[in-house]
Amino acid sequence: MSQDLPLEKAYEWFNSRVSSSFSSYRNNANKHIRSINDKVEELKSSAHRFDYSDIKDPDVYQNYATTIFNRTNEIFEDIEIPEEITYVNLEIFVTALKNKVNSYLTFLAKYLSWLKRDRSYKDKVKSLDRSLTRIKEEIHNFESKTMISYAEIIPKEKVLDDIEILTQLVERNNELEEEIDTHADEVEKLTKEVDAHKEKLDELKNHPGFIQLETNKKELEHIEISIANKVSEIKKLCSKVLRASDNKKIDLDNYEKEVMKSLIKDPLTLFIKESEGYRGIKATLQNLKEISIDPAIQMKKEKLQRAFDNIDEIINDNLLENQNRAQFIIKQNEAIHHKFEDMQLFVKIKKYEQEIDNLTIDRNRITLSLRRELEGVEDKIASTSKSVEERIIEFASKEIKLVF
Repeated sequence: MSQDLPLEKAYEWFNSRVSSSFSSYRNNANKHIRSINDKVEELKSSAHRFDYSDIKDPDVYQNYATTIFNRTNEIFEDIEIPEEITYVNLEIFVTALKNKVNSYLTFLAKYLSWLKRDRSYKDKVKSLDRSLTRIKEEIHNFESKTMISYAEIIPKEKVLDDIEILTQLVERNNELEEEIDTHADEVEKLTKEVDAHKEKLDELKNHPGFIQLETNKKELEHIEISIANKVSEIKKLCSKVLRASDNKKIDLDNYEKEVMKSLIKDPLTLFIKESEGYRGIKATLQNLKEISIDPAIQMKKEKLQRAFDNIDEIINDNLLENQNRAQFIIKQNEAIHHKFEDMQLFVKIKKYEQEIDNLTIDRNRITLSLRRELEGVEDKIASTSKSVEERIIEFASKEIKLVF
């Protein structure tokens, strides 16, 4: 069972359980840092032998020598020894030192080559070279031994680093929430405006005409299904007859072609557009029966009979009620739309919808950047805390639940 651990105590709590495993690594690192620092002081001492600044009229070589002394002190005077030993701080330390050494080598390449021509500087140059070599050797040993060995405790140090990061994230989370709260009145004002507009919009959209249109839509769908069921086999026959007509095997007039094409593509619209009693459709279907006997029309007998049965039903006004009802619905829909136009209903609806969108955008914009940052911070808190808790189990053998 996990134990609650306040975040503000987590660093100290975890450090107390793992610090003993850090001691030997940190002591060893400190020892090598002191050794490197000693070598730097040796270099400065060697460089001190190049100081001729007290000579009243120095020659060119003495000026070069004094320059070496001054630059040595300038380059190596501000070496920052890490106060707290961590792998990150050690990396910063050794990288900065290597940069100084490289800069120093570039400088010496110009001046030391001149001094090597004068025998009087031979011992001084050798002493400086030896000191510099010892520094480079210490840095190499530090990187190849101390740093590599120290890497073993990086995962534990990373937990401490992440606890500090998590603490900063929680602080930022609280700051963002407080800042968002400062805009609460402004957001609430716009929210009330949005709600008021939505209420007016709902009143418009609840007009009985919309309910009737929806009812009509569903009824038309049922009528369409009924008509489709009656013409399903007829469609197949129409396709064969139209194909025979295209191949000049039978003759059809343009009206009959259009009726047959409409029966295939959109029979509901065809019946709605026909005059009451759909006499044109009946005449076309009657002709269709006669034409289908032609040898050019190849259709299985049972399918052809089903098509004839459907044709007879339609000719006998089986779809008359459907036609009348569909035509009534279409007229009713048109009347409703005309009424809506007179009321400018759609214009009003569009206006309110646009105002709601604009107000919502204005409201969201107030705290948008803050909320986006907050969301990112919350995600980082969740992932970092989970990671820390998992590694605490691994390194401290304790199941902990961090409490913020």
